[in-house]
Amino acid sequence: MKNMMIKTAAVILGVGLLAGCASTDKLTADIAKAQETADAAMQAAKQAQLDAASAQGTADSAMSAANAAQAAADECSERCSRMSEKAFAK
Repeated sequence: MKNMMIKTAAVILGVGLLAGCASTDKLTADIAKAQETADAAMQAAKQAQLDAASAQGTADSAMSAANAAQAAADECSERCSRMSEKAFAK
């Protein structure tokens, strides 16, 4: 009886060790896959950051052009107003 318990314990221990090794391999594979996914996400985030910086530069250029156009329009409006006032004054 004692002999059978020792053999059973040895078999259970062996199966446990094999299952533990299999779990470790699966865990290692899962970690590697998670790292690959994280690396891909980081690359996508870096690309998105570059795209956002480029878009910001384009938006800044557009704002500058819009401000210049507004200034030119304001100047033209003032000039037209002065010309109208001179014309009505005569």
